[in-house]
Order: sequence, then structure tokens, then C-alpha cells
Amino acid sequence: MIWVGLTVLAVLAGSALYASLPKSDGHGSRARRVTFAALPVVAALGLYAIIGSPTLPSRPYADRAGERNLAAAAAVADNATDPDFKTDQQIRRLLNQIVVSLEVNPRNLQGWVALARGSLRLGNIERAVAAFAQAYALSGHNPLLAIEYADTRITAQDGQIDSTSRDLVLHALGQMPNHLLARYYYGMMLKQNGKSDQALRVLSDLYRDLPKDDPLGNATESEIKALQSSADAVISAD
Repeated sequence: MIWVGLTVLAVLAGSALYASLPKSDGHGSRARRVTFAALPVVAALGLYAIIGSPTLPSRPYADRAGERNLAAAAAVADNATDPDFKTDQQIRRLLNQIVVSLEVNPRNLQGWVALARGSLRLGNIERAVAAFAQAYALSGHNPLLAIEYADTRITAQDGQIDSTSRDLVLHALGQMPNHLLARYYYGMMLKQNGKSDQALRVLSDLYRDLPKDDPLGNATESEIKALQSSADAVISAD
């Protein structure tokens, strides 16, 4: 649903951009203004078609840590035999178009979201973090973007949850108390802060609520086992 809303916002932004572009006489000039104003919408929808449904991340950092970024590997090796090479080349072209549109209209929310997600797909974590920061601010602190932004920051920081990511998770959880990924990261926050008992309760409750075969299942189960093992070790030592 968020993508539908962002699409509407992008159309409105495109209209505003059209109105702001220099006007001159002639149908050719008007056509160029219309084409350029529509660029962020077209590019973002093209990116949507390539990378699939832009749903929020359902797997936390810990469960993605071992993945190989085919896009980044292909870019370094210039290996056209990589199965994702052609797709990633398309994404790069679309992202270049989005960057151009954002230079003219930096308040295009959908453009920033598309840039963030496309950059993440290509392994450019730093640009993804920066783009999500812009999108989150423009969205009026949308809780869905808050958890997506937090997830990307945590990925960039090798699983560590800093104060900014903590605030994002708490904001998302306050607005969406049943959001699975927000609950997972809340449990991880408690664990990293040394509150193992609370973390175990939060993650155990989450695990019971997870649908069968949910991508969060493996990571949550692994964290629960680690916390239980630590608790058992303390009891044995006593």
C-alpha cells in the first residue's frame, strides 16, 4: 500500500516540477517539460518492474549476512556472465535518471525511496542509507519507512543498533506494535543493551506469532537459542 501512496505523491511532485520548469513558446518545449516532469515516476515504476514488489524487508540483517551481492561482484569484475549483471545494468540506468530528477526536484518522495531501494539492491549501502534518510524526513516520519530505514542502517553497521536506529525502531513500534521486523529489532536492542531476560521474552513472543515459514523465523530462533544458552550457563555457574 505504501507504494501506491508514494506513486500518487510522485505524480503530484511531477506536476509541481512541470509547473516549475522554465516556460517558452512552442509545442516542443511543452513536450520536453512534460517528459522531464514524468521522469521520476517512469524511472521509479521501471525500477519497480525490475526488482519486484517493493515490500518492506522481511529478513533482518542477521539472516542476510551470508548473502553474496551479485550486483556488486559483477560491477567489480565486469562479468557479463553473472546472472544478475544485465538486470543490475538496467537498475543503474534507472537510478541515474532518478538522481537527475532529484537534483531538480529534491522533494520527490518516491524518487528517494526508489533510489534507496535500488542502491541497496546494488550493494551501495551508504547511498541507500542517505536516500532513506531523505525519504523518511519527506514522508513526515512514516513508520513503515522508519523500519526500512532502520534495517538499512543496521545492515550498514554490521548488525549494531545505534541511537538513531533505536529511535527509528521505537517510533515504528509505537505506531505499529505488531510489526514483526520492528519487534525483532526491539528484541535485538534489548540484547545489545544487556537486557537478556527481556530480550528472550520479546523474541519468544515474536517467534510464537510468526507465520509458518516466515523469513524471520530462522534468525529469531537462532537468537532465542543463544539467549537460552547464555541463561543456562549463568545458572550452571551459580
